[in-house]
Amino acid sequence: MKIILTAIGSKYIHTALGLRRILAYAKAHGIETELIEDTVQTPLLAVLAEITGKEPDVVGLSVHIWNKNYVYSLIRLLRKVMPQLKIIAGGPEVSFEPERIFNECPQIDYIVMGEGEEVFVSLINALQQNSEPPAHVAFKKDGRVISSGGTAVVADMDVLEFAYPDLTDVIAGKKIVYYESTRGCPFNCSYCLSGISRNVRKRSLAKVYADLDRMIAAGVALVKFVDRTFNCKKSHAMAIWQFICDHDNGVTNFHFEIAADILDEEEIALLKTMRPGLVQLEIGVQTANHDTIHSINRKMDLARVAQVTEKIRQFHNIHQHLDLIAGLPLEDYESFGHSFDVVYQMKPSQLQLGFLKVLKGSPMQAQASQYGILSQAEPPYEVLKTPWLSYDDIIRLKGLEEMVETYYNSGQFSNTVKVLCKQFDRPF
Repeated sequence: MKIILTAIGSKYIHTALGLRRILAYAKAHGIETELIEDTVQTPLLAVLAEITGKEPDVVGLSVHIWNKNYVYSLIRLLRKVMPQLKIIAGGPEVSFEPERIFNECPQIDYIVMGEGEEVFVSLINALQQNSEPPAHVAFKKDGRVISSGGTAVVADMDVLEFAYPDLTDVIAGKKIVYYESTRGCPFNCSYCLSGISRNVRKRSLAKVYADLDRMIAAGVALVKFVDRTFNCKKSHAMAIWQFICDHDNGVTNFHFEIAADILDEEEIALLKTMRPGLVQLEIGVQTANHDTIHSINRKMDLARVAQVTEKIRQFHNIHQHLDLIAGLPLEDYESFGHSFDVVYQMKPSQLQLGFLKVLKGSPMQAQASQYGILSQAEPPYEVLKTPWLSYDDIIRLKGLEEMVETYYNSGQFSNTVKVLCKQFDRPF
């Protein structure tokens, strides 16, 4: 049985961690697969020809917010030119509401719901044995959608193989290496999918160290940890940070998404010792409106965030990337302006102004209906208006986003921006 996994990224520099994990796990269990990596900029017919040229029996595709429409179009073409092909879809965009997914794209044969490594291998074994699909797989039978077990979770992260046996090729292509030492999130912010299970699973430090050794030895330029709250367990975060300090090759840098308000003085002291550029920190502030924070089920000590980010800023060795989200419940234009001012005064290296996305399967999906928040029906499901922000307000904030990117985040106008800010009552 010839099996092809197909990853469609948003940019060439991105690598498909999820499908690479599946490929490595399948190989360890005696199932040979090939990986095709392309981008949404690649002509559709070129990807189609690449897949069909390998004459597969099974094609697996990962569906994300950035590639859903592209992948659906590719699936429809695959069904036309290879009617006997078994098409498996997985990923966050198809892990919920299988009836809706089959209605959107009836050419799909099987949907892997949730984390896919173990389920994909079980499904391939079932196809080879011509037996019923396993739990966590949705499929159609006699005109009905059959699914059981809900979304899959890999309970033991240590069963997963290293996802980048092709590090030399990745480095040659100047691509980003994505890595996870944990899955899940202890928090349950309503706009996010990561905390739905509230089940944080950690890869053992011995396994993490072995993986990091390979990446550091290869001279990878940037490793981005995709752990949703990397420092949710202090001992785990400290051990990894100490390891990368002790094994610093002067070349490899690491990106972490953290909750700044739970960093303690010992962790901050360790961060102070790091080589400039060794670590980048992404900190999701999202809003300074306390009612909004409560409404989205988020827990955050804003005063502590300001205190910690200022301490780290004084070290002059760590890039801090702070996030805001416009369009959250209970936040109007003036309130968002205040949130912007609060985060701006933290003087981040970069300030990312994003917009609420009402993701399928997230608690925000129900909240949006409850509050009357209107968003795009198609990806990226971005907010259009709320009871607190008009459509015109959203458009004005889009302009602000562009200005922040052009004049602040680019770093090319740092002196000019400082002078201009003195001409106004507030940064916003």
